Amino acid sequence: MRTLFTRLFNARKTVTRPTTRRRLDLESLEAREVPAITIQIDYSHDTTGFFLNNPTAQATLQEAANALASQLTASLPAITPSGGNTWAETFVDPSTGQQDTINNPTVAANTIVVYAGARVLGGTQVSDGGFGGFTGSGTQAWVTSLQDRGPLGSILWGGSVTFDTTTNWYFGSSASGLQANQEDFLSCAEHELGHVLGFGTAPTWFAQVSNGTFTGAQAESVYGGPVPVTWGGGAELANITVGGARPVFNLTLPPGIRSAPMTSLDWAILSDIGWTVGSTPSLPVSPPPAAPPVASPPVATSPPATPAPAPVTPVATPAPAGPTNVILSGATSGAAQTFTLASNGQLVENGNPIDPFPGFTGVVRSTIADFTGDGTSDYAFVTGAGTAAEVVIINGSTGAELVAPTTILSGFTGGAFVAAGDISGDGKADLVVSADAGGSPRVQVFQVQNGQLMTVADFIAFNSPDFRGGARVAVGDVNRDGYDDLIVGAGVGGGPRVSVYSGAALANGQLVNLVPDFFAFDSTLRSGVYVTAGDYNGDGYADIAYSTGDTGGPRVRVVSGAELVANPGADVATLPALADFYALDPNDRTGLRIATINLSGQPAEMVVVNGSTTNPEVRVLTLADMQSPTGPMSATQTPLAGVSTTDGLYVG
Repeated sequence: MRTLFTRLFNARKTVTRPTTRRRLDLESLEAREVPAITIQIDYSHDTTGFFLNNPTAQATLQEAANALASQLTASLPAITPSGGNTWAETFVDPSTGQQDTINNPTVAANTIVVYAGARVLGGTQVSDGGFGGFTGSGTQAWVTSLQDRGPLGSILWGGSVTFDTTTNWYFGSSASGLQANQEDFLSCAEHELGHVLGFGTAPTWFAQVSNGTFTGAQAESVYGGPVPVTWGGGAELANITVGGARPVFNLTLPPGIRSAPMTSLDWAILSDIGWTVGSTPSLPVSPPPAAPPVASPPVATSPPATPAPAPVTPVATPAPAGPTNVILSGATSGAAQTFTLASNGQLVENGNPIDPFPGFTGVVRSTIADFTGDGTSDYAFVTGAGTAAEVVIINGSTGAELVAPTTILSGFTGGAFVAAGDISGDGKADLVVSADAGGSPRVQVFQVQNGQLMTVADFIAFNSPDFRGGARVAVGDVNRDGYDDLIVGAGVGGGPRVSVYSGAALANGQLVNLVPDFFAFDSTLRSGVYVTAGDYNGDGYADIAYSTGDTGGPRVRVVSGAELVANPGADVATLPALADFYALDPNDRTGLRIATINLSGQPAEMVVVNGSTTNPEVRVLTLADMQSPTGPMSATQTPLAGVSTTDGLYVG
């Protein structure tokens, strides 16, 4: 399977393969119009010595790489940064499982770089792999060249593969020595390298996944119909056979079994997702089984991460109304309270206070979103400073825990921020968390599956790992492509810097900026910036709003999502604003926290709160209110008057 992230990505997998092995006759490959690719294995991140201390393991991984590379052709231009044209490759470090970044590497033409290493994977998982993501800045031509490198509908510079250090591996080139209690390294290596090449990870793969099957024309021709897929939204083959052989791309591989070499179905899949494939072993077309076989418990798998579906065609109607209530938090008791908007414009308590982390009396932050797809809003809460960062999600339909308290951000104790939206485009909200001050601007994106958080992305925003002001996050479909995008604002101590990342790219394992990073306000400010996104004018595009941080005046600026899309590459700070105003008393210096809520239906409203511990204020604003800041505005409210707060109110 894979772990998205930078699945910003790591797809992963284990497989069930054939015991017979047929070697490819590399001398008989057909002539190429396009150069064959080179898979360059890089062991610089093999800190456990799994490969560096085992030349046989290196040789077998290279054998797997050569078997794939010799059959595939594509025009992959060299990546050569220079001057203002810069980039950074992001990938899952194979020895740690954490995101790693390498700035401005040079990648040769027709070359794919794969970082290889090993670590304890845990459970039954024995291997893991997937393609990497990137960030880039410079001319539009440069950024486009990065985005379009490769045939998969997304950048392809390479990725990473990792193998479990506790597994009893068989590294032999011949299958004759493979014992019943050994995992075949060659088969797993070919499988994971397949994920780097886009099987189960690329946009062109998921564009052809429908109703539990892969529908690529070449694959259907070989298999005799739609090919059953499974695991994480269809990222693996469902333990099928074709022509009596078990594909390398199957989900599981029992001990003592060799699937390598690749079957004609494996090659057909690579052809369907965009690769030019040379001579491959031919197998007779096999009619599909009456029903897909049910996989027994996998011997080598990875945690299910739901990859992105095919892109959604934008519709001509405004975005869904979304939540119709709002949560205010910040009380020293650790409790939060939901509110609805009454017909008189006043916020009215909705039920009893919620105590998401019993016994915790620090700051709690929240967001509202539909994580189950049942049409009812659920409630996600994260802890503030003073304890290891945790998240809990409450089912809005039942009141039960949808996700029990779960550690996030590696247990960072400086607190967390939270947002949610449908980044993966599957109709269910994904959870986004970020570290507060004292931590790097680390951001994690999760899907909620079966009561668990499955990692989609885990990265350092702004490509600034040394910054220790943390980050604040928001989610909204800025470019109206069916995927919610991710907005990240810098925390305290940094300039008011904002990054906007493509949700479609995130869902497919990439870190791509929709617009160049920009300073929301004066770059000399060091109070940080809060961010939110919502369709305030009803045109179907999420507009981006940002406010001054913890010590600034209560200024808010709103920029149209449609304006952003119409001006690719423009400095957002120079674009005309939908609104630019002071939401509260301009002399207030307690900071302004903002959120987007559909309290009264479409278009969305903005809810603003301040950081005052003595006079916590709340205001609900329509776009008309925002555009007439000197005229009548919805009244400032104090719905938590008398409640003691740690550092004012938070809204979600």
